[in-house]
Formats: sequence, C-alpha cells, structure tokens
Amino acid sequence: MSSQSKRVALRALYAAASSSKRAHAVASIANVVPTSLTSAGAAPNLRAFSRVARRGFAASADDSHDDFKPKTNASGSEDVQKMIEADVESNAVIIFMKGSPSAPQCGFSNMACRILDHHGVEYASRNVLASDELRNGIKAFSAWPTIPQLYVKGEFVGGSDIMMSMHQSGELAELFQDVKKA
Repeated sequence: MSSQSKRVALRALYAAASSSKRAHAVASIANVVPTSLTSAGAAPNLRAFSRVARRGFAASADDSHDDFKPKTNASGSEDVQKMIEADVESNAVIIFMKGSPSAPQCGFSNMACRILDHHGVEYASRNVLASDELRNGIKAFSAWPTIPQLYVKGEFVGGSDIMMSMHQSGELAELFQDVKKA
C-alpha cells in the first residue's frame, strides 16, 4: 500500500473518529499521520505526535530484533517423545495440561479437568509447564498446537473446546464407558 493510499484511508478513518484520542490511536496503529492532522487546526497533542519519528514493521525476519524473531521450538529429545508415548500407552486417560488437576494454571486446563471430574473417570496428568521440552514435545507428538491435550485409550481426543463439545453432545460419556471410574 502506497503512502498516498494510506493517507486517503486514514483520512476516512479520522472523519469517522468521534474523538481526538481515537484518531491518535488509529494513527499510531497505521504508523503514519495524514497531513490533515498536522494542520494548524489539529489538536496540540496530535501536532506533537506528527513530529515523533516512527519506525515501521520489519520487512523480513532478518530485519527484526532477536526478541521478536519467530522462534522454532524443537519437538524435544527422543527421550521426551518416548516418555510421552509411554504415558499415553500406560494410562487409559491422560491429560497433558498446565498445572495439576488440583491446581490448574490455565482456564482451559481447569475446564478440561472439571469435565473429567464430572464424568468420574480415573485419569493421569502431566504438567507441561514443568519443562519446555515436554511442552514442545507434546505439541509435536500430537501435531496439535494448544494445551491441554486429552488422550483416551492411546488415542488423541483434543483440547478443552473439543472436550466441551463432546461432553455436551454425549460423545464423551460414550468414550468413557469402558474406562475405570475413580
């Protein structure tokens, strides 16, 4: 998008803006200040804003500071993958979550544990916050990017949103028919 077309688009946004604060926010997001804001009639804070040097987004990952570059997390060592596989195979129901069932450290993990508690199944858990290798390893193991992750009888079921959907439809109760109750 050219500078001229950005200015035209921003002028339309400013015309619709109900306050100078909103116009200021839109300008800071777009990283440009249209000439209409730098006129003598503009609010003093916006004139000052127009004089501030602005830096655009990096064109590529190489232009970015190391803190903001994309990070590729290794899937963990083979030991972690073997440990995850052993946990999944040895437990009828296991949840990889943030925290523990008695003290979840994430709302989604809490919801997943409460659903499991509601169904009264006996389940094991692993705290993925215990190590970065485990947290990245479980994501690679299931090819699923979010946590918590539920496995039943060696099969990946999904996260808390899928668990809630299955709970509401009754599918989860069917899945837990052959599982030992707590």
